[in-house]
Amino acid sequence: MHSHLDFELGKERAVQMRREVGRNRLESHLADARRAKDALPEEIGPVRPGMAARAMAVVIALFR
Repeated sequence: MHSHLDFELGKERAVQMRREVGRNRLESHLADARRAKDALPEEIGPVRPGMAARAMAVVIALFR
């Protein structure tokens, strides 16, 4: 009984660690994107709405 419980807790911990790693990667990518955006010249203009929608869809999918 205890070994099954330990196994289930181990699986939950592994899932939690994968989520944390995913969040850390996402935060890192977002920080890189912000730095890259800040480095762009002003004459390029704002981000197109379609690009923003696709990026938001990716973020939402990561947190499901």
